[in-house]
Amino acid sequence: MEYLLFKTTAFLLLGFCSCQNELLLNGPLDGAVGGSVKFTLINPPSATPTRITWHFKGNREVTIVTSLGDREDIHADYVGRISVDKTTASLELRGLTLNDTGLYTVSITISGVESRGETSLTVFAKVSTPTIESSGGTLIAGNSSVTLTSGQGTIITRAWTKGGQPLSPSNRTTFSEENRTLSISPVESGDNGQYTCTVNNLVSSARETHTLEVNYGPHNVHISPLDVVTSGDRVSLECLADSVPTASLTWMFNGSETGSDSQLIIDKVDHSHAGKYTCTAWNSVTRLTASAEQMLHVTEDFSAHSSPLSGGAIAGIVIGSVAGAGVVAGVIAFGLKMAEVW
Repeated sequence: MEYLLFKTTAFLLLGFCSCQNELLLNGPLDGAVGGSVKFTLINPPSATPTRITWHFKGNREVTIVTSLGDREDIHADYVGRISVDKTTASLELRGLTLNDTGLYTVSITISGVESRGETSLTVFAKVSTPTIESSGGTLIAGNSSVTLTSGQGTIITRAWTKGGQPLSPSNRTTFSEENRTLSISPVESGDNGQYTCTVNNLVSSARETHTLEVNYGPHNVHISPLDVVTSGDRVSLECLADSVPTASLTWMFNGSETGSDSQLIIDKVDHSHAGKYTCTAWNSVTRLTASAEQMLHVTEDFSAHSSPLSGGAIAGIVIGSVAGAGVVAGVIAFGLKMAEVW
């Protein structure tokens, strides 16, 4: 706010003067600590000035330099830091410090006529890379809160993003101290991810990223959808669970423990493997468990017990069947003939 008031005041003072001998200077200017700026005249002098004087008013008042022909009288605080163009009356100021913020006045004399002009300079410290500190310790979804705090500095704006998307206040997310802190209460599983704080002022920008890990689960425990298999098949049951950290798994078959991996593999299933399979997931941080059940039914492969016939045997059966049909037809015809005789 103080910066905006200073800039507005400088604009009002410098932007509306219509003095006949006014010099128009560039600005208001912004600079970075350690950097340099150049004050230049928008309406340069029509002839080489016989006298050039630059004056500063900020945390103190001082004449920076007076130039008379080949002679320059430079204040001790500016020796080695300034250069004056004796033709255009411009001033370069190097090695900026925060104390260089203020109003700058130039006066030039040409043929005994003096002209004056003013501008302003605001010097900012370059923002340093913010350090993000997390106050939450081990975070558990639904039970924990966290506050992310970025570092100090001369900062105009500070913005937070998650996964590249801007964050805004919500019923769980709050900001304070001009966005210096980001608080989430309570944290949920969806809050996992990378949080970035970007700080800016008019001369620099920096950012830092912090990875937030929220422990949760296990949720959504389920077993791969396989309930009917054929005897002799190779069977693979897979147990999945949403959990941070990864949940430990235990398999039970008809009440007896039978495995502890995510997959339960039966190389050659038979009827002894039919029954209820239970997968239990356990999170070592949240101390929570969750289970899923799956019934497995084993059917018989009847094709394995059939006796395949050769091609000749099949042909013999077909021929025999045709011949038998012919005999039956002959008997029936003979019977009908005899009936007619009688």
